[in-house]
Amino acid sequence: MLRLTTIAVVTLSFAVLSVAQTSKDRKPVRVVGEFNYQSTVVAKYFTGGATAELICVSRSLRADNNEYVPKAEQILGRFTTPIYPPPLKFEIPLPVEPQCADIDLDNNGRKNVGVKVFAAITAINLFGDSYLEQLEQESGFTSVVADSNSASIRTGTLLVFAPDANQRISSGFGSDGKLFTEDDPTVPVAAGYTLMKISGGKVEFERGTELRMDIAQPGESKSPDFSSQGFVESFNSLIDLLKERYAYTELRKIDWEQKRSEYLPRIRAAEAKQDLQDYYLAIYDFASGMNDGHVQTGTYDPKIAGKRQEMIRKRLSGNLGAQLIRYSDGRFIVFAVGEDSAAEKAGLVVGSEILKINGRDVLTYLRSLPKIGFVGTEERAIADAVRQAFFFPIGESVTLEFRRPGETSGVSAVLVSGDFQTGNAFPELRDSNPISMKVVGERRYGYVRWNDFENTQMNIAGFETFLGRSNTAPGIIIDLRGNGGGLLALMYTMASYMFPTEKPVSLNWLDTYLYDDVTRKWVTAPEGVVRSVSAPRPELAYTGKVVVLVDGDSASSAEFFSQFLQYKGRAVVIADSGTDGAGGTIRSVTLPGGFGFTYTGGRMYFAGTREVNLEGKGVTADVRVPINDDYVRRRHGGEDVVLAAAIKYLDKNAPKEP
Repeated sequence: MLRLTTIAVVTLSFAVLSVAQTSKDRKPVRVVGEFNYQSTVVAKYFTGGATAELICVSRSLRADNNEYVPKAEQILGRFTTPIYPPPLKFEIPLPVEPQCADIDLDNNGRKNVGVKVFAAITAINLFGDSYLEQLEQESGFTSVVADSNSASIRTGTLLVFAPDANQRISSGFGSDGKLFTEDDPTVPVAAGYTLMKISGGKVEFERGTELRMDIAQPGESKSPDFSSQGFVESFNSLIDLLKERYAYTELRKIDWEQKRSEYLPRIRAAEAKQDLQDYYLAIYDFASGMNDGHVQTGTYDPKIAGKRQEMIRKRLSGNLGAQLIRYSDGRFIVFAVGEDSAAEKAGLVVGSEILKINGRDVLTYLRSLPKIGFVGTEERAIADAVRQAFFFPIGESVTLEFRRPGETSGVSAVLVSGDFQTGNAFPELRDSNPISMKVVGERRYGYVRWNDFENTQMNIAGFETFLGRSNTAPGIIIDLRGNGGGLLALMYTMASYMFPTEKPVSLNWLDTYLYDDVTRKWVTAPEGVVRSVSAPRPELAYTGKVVVLVDGDSASSAEFFSQFLQYKGRAVVIADSGTDGAGGTIRSVTLPGGFGFTYTGGRMYFAGTREVNLEGKGVTADVRVPINDDYVRRRHGGEDVVLAAAIKYLDKNAPKEP
């Protein structure tokens, strides 16, 4: 998922240093630059559409600015190399006179024409129209790096355009140690374009026919590469990194040195044998044991994951011939039994309550199972474990204690795992299409579902098609069950279609804390800049009733989407289970063998509080559909019980036709 960057540039907190100025008479004709990115976000998302351009930042230099930069104040460029591999290079031709807001920086107390100031930006282009609109401007990396806490510049380049030779600009930092404030020293600037270079607390100026503006990269967005290190060294590097930068150490009460001690013997043993597969097994168990949906590792390469794949294959090779579900009241109930299976022969029937497995209560047993996947809540972990509760290696004897429907006492039986049919599963609710849309209910509500927030252009195009068809519907249902998340900027953009131009929505609902490389502290963006968004295509804004459906497989951006609309009063969330609880933002690491490891690198709280919004708890549904006998009966009959609850809600609450 991509961090939202703010291009507001206001202050600099470094000490005053000397400033050098150079000037040439040659007129600039273009800007060139490169982005030697380390962020995995760029390679993953920029290939679907990206823009390189100069964007006007004048309004942001001396005042909080909550407006997005209009298209007229953007100077388009082009990429001159492929997106991958880095560095990504670009060029931007310069117009004779650009459009941009003017800012008076001469500090002489008199009003002057002032200058125009630009930053270079490379950003994801969600709509494919070259210009950056609203949240597209938040999805990028610019030619300056700002302090995460104060939004002050640390390093980078700005392009200044002066309409004549009578303007002056800041040449250093005044007594407040900040740039672009009224105590700055100033110098005359030549007419036309001048490059302003900020580095190490110094400001220098450059002119020429070609000016270089490289894209800077905040430290917290970099992806460390430990792949050249040994197993032990890389694991210690990983623990040291997480000890400093993992976002929820206190929330989850993690003792990193205990984690190091727990897994280091396995890592050392793998290194002694130079067994990459044992190393991967240890890293996988370490990641899944974090119980954080964003802490993950994975690879399909059998040379790395072969032992784990074989272990899982053996673990799941046999079964008892039945399927289990957890009811909302906490009981574990059999909902399907296979013909001629071990379960059927032992006397299990649909509706039987499982009391113990191998002598342990069901919850204790489920918690002991090896994890398959990465989840963020206890409810989600138990739901995953329930799916494998009746799977064992072929030939293994299993003791079950259970109680049949209508009986008051339990019975015990020994079953032997084999290759059995497991009975009639619930009919599949979702088709295989990446985006689905239809009309549901007698009142013809719009229904749309998509798999993730990864494919930017396809998701936007599909959602706009749906909204065009459903704009007059009294209610719509957005089904995010099974949606695994993805790009945060895409999530906000799609959510913005629920807000018309005359009623934009503020993005000020979460406080995000990021780890600051310089201060080595967790800091949040300063107060002041509060941007609002509305439907990118005003004619497609939807203003009717909205229901969002989620389940245990709804994760990350799917959870943010649901919670954002819920928090802003634009949607009711309906579910039969809790979501994944994957809050915060993601960072990544590369480990020996080249496989990746992701972790939560940004904390998020509801604005003005220290209440975590999603991490470890997920989205709280407005309507929780109970899982009980009636639910099972209806699901066996092919009914989508949660969708039926959504239709029922809209029938009651959506406005009736006059």
